[in-house]
Amino acid sequence: MANTTEPAADKEHYSWDQYQADIVMLAGRISENRQSQPAAIYGIPRGGLVLAVSLSHLLGLPMVLSRAEIKPNTLVVDDIADTGATLKKLCEQLGFRPTMATLYYRDGSVLRPDLFVRTRTKWIVFPWETEVSSKYDGTTS
Repeated sequence: MANTTEPAADKEHYSWDQYQADIVMLAGRISENRQSQPAAIYGIPRGGLVLAVSLSHLLGLPMVLSRAEIKPNTLVVDDIADTGATLKKLCEQLGFRPTMATLYYRDGSVLRPDLFVRTRTKWIVFPWETEVSSKYDGTTS
């Protein structure tokens, strides 16, 4: 995510209603992705955990709770690919690039997820975080 000192006008408060619509859309895109059908889902802590649980239920797939359990056919999810640093670091640690999905993608991220729903143009405050707590995710996405 971006710097927490951005003006309030540059912030988007993403709602639970938006999330519900987007997670169904994302699940549909995952199901339609003929190139890669996941066997399990891993959510990047913290922002990806909510998505992982929702997608696990919607797609009927088990969640992987440890990085050591991620296989090439594991879908890795996060709330946003902002700088892309978190996703890139995970790929480096794994030694391979699994299929990745996010709610948001920021043009210019060093890693583009395979699937995403929205493009980030403002600082995003997700419903599972506060403006204060979201700063802790600011340098890792």
